[in-house]
Amino acid sequence: MLGFDIVQVLLHMLNFVILAGGLTLLLYKPVTKFLAERRAHFEALEAQTAAAKEESDRLQAAYATRIRDAEAEIAALRQKAEREGAAAAKSYIDAAKEKSAAILAAAEDAAEMRRAQILDSAQTEIGELVLEATQKLLSDTADPERTHALYDEFLRRAEADAAGRKQQ
Repeated sequence: MLGFDIVQVLLHMLNFVILAGGLTLLLYKPVTKFLAERRAHFEALEAQTAAAKEESDRLQAAYATRIRDAEAEIAALRQKAEREGAAAAKSYIDAAKEKSAAILAAAEDAAEMRRAQILDSAQTEIGELVLEATQKLLSDTADPERTHALYDEFLRRAEADAAGRKQQ
């Protein structure tokens, strides 16, 4: 035959099968197991990354909601403070107006009283001057009845004049 020894070929084939089986057990299975473990590890990492991203997105949305709520609350507090400030300013202004009105009324009352005092004083001085002038004029021709009638007339006119001024 062509120089093949069948036993040798079968032995080589058996050696090849043993070698292939041994290499499969020693190399192929550990390598595939290692690759499967590595694939599972990266899939787990990818799942963790996706979960972390979802958590991050959820937290970001929650923070954005909190920020919007805080900004709305700040705006509401600012408006409340502005209203309270405006109300306080209005109350201070109103109190100042009332106080100024009271001061003005008191000043007007004091001025009216002072005017009345000045008028009374002036009337008294005018009366005294009239009396002195009348005494000087009548000292030469004074008789008690005429003097008494002149005094009565003067007093009547003074009272009428004072009553007319009070009515005005």
